[in-house]
Amino acid sequence: MTELFLHAMFGLGGGLGAVLRHWIALRIVHDLPFSTLIVNILGSLLLGLWIGYLGGSIEMGEEQKRLVFGFCGGFTTFSSFAYQSLELRRERTIALAAANILLSLGLCWMALAFGLFLMR
Repeated sequence: MTELFLHAMFGLGGGLGAVLRHWIALRIVHDLPFSTLIVNILGSLLLGLWIGYLGGSIEMGEEQKRLVFGFCGGFTTFSSFAYQSLELRRERTIALAAANILLSLGLCWMALAFGLFLMR
């Protein structure tokens, strides 16, 4: 594989992930950042499923790695999560911001672990 092809695979995955994230965000409209929470959980689950499918390791072909990590990176969004948590603190309460942070981190970690578990 050429390096240009591998970059293209990463870009393709990232672009597809970003488009899907945007599509979901347009359909899940709420006062609280539920769409960000949902895509981050789904992205973590997908990564766990894929790594589990490959035998529980990250030892995969370079093109697969670029496509999967590109997709999950484009689909999930840490920057939006950070911004929305800060906005919850500014516009609402610190309790809502803390709940968003704890739910996001806890549920994403559990989704990744669950994906690995399902693929055993």
